[in-house]
Amino acid sequence: MAKESGLNVRLYVMGNDLSGDANALDGAGYTQELMDTTCLENAAMTRMVGRADGSIGVSGYFDNASNKIHATFSSNSGKLPTADQVVLVALSSAAGDPSVGISAKEADYNVSRSQGSAMTVSSTFSGNGMGGEFGQMLTAHDDTHSSAGSGSVVDSGASSSNGASGYCQIMSLASGSVIVKIQEATSSGGTYSDLITFSTVAAAGAPSAERLVMSGSVARYLKVITTGTFSNAKIAVALCRL
Repeated sequence: MAKESGLNVRLYVMGNDLSGDANALDGAGYTQELMDTTCLENAAMTRMVGRADGSIGVSGYFDNASNKIHATFSSNSGKLPTADQVVLVALSSAAGDPSVGISAKEADYNVSRSQGSAMTVSSTFSGNGMGGEFGQMLTAHDDTHSSAGSGSVVDSGASSSNGASGYCQIMSLASGSVIVKIQEATSSGGTYSDLITFSTVAAAGAPSAERLVMSGSVARYLKVITTGTFSNAKIAVALCRL
């Protein structure tokens, strides 16, 4: 893998693509508490792992349009949302590239205006019972399915056995109802079976976002499919092996 420039990053929050408003991300990831267990006989510090945590800090420009940064970050009747917010960051542009996801509480939202400058905003999302999750994008940033169909096959390099969490963000849906699924197979051209099935979303329900967790084994090869009768579903999907 080559070093990454930080270009072609995308930010999705609750089904809204905020990439055109956000200009910086900070601390997108996972932390774990380290508890001091140093005893009298130890010549150096010893520690044990404690609680996991995670956060994503976002900075950007004030945008009051529908489904943009201000509306998303103050979506609870002009206040911070109290429900968990599903956040997904695509760290590059292709299916199979790294992602960071989190189901989090929005901790703060602030608007600033410096002298002679555009209005800016900042917000922090703090993990609710979980740390940030590093995984793989299964879409190229976001993909648009004009009708039911299948996405690109992603080779994860190996299978795994500890389950996975799936992230689905639906930015828009022109008509009908769509079901987004992540499927798995042991070979690229093999038989694919359902791994994670996200909730049905109707056109009136978009934008929407969901994180689902499954247990057990996850095969090496993955892809996204859509089913249902619909038109033009714009989706971003990622999977994190646990």
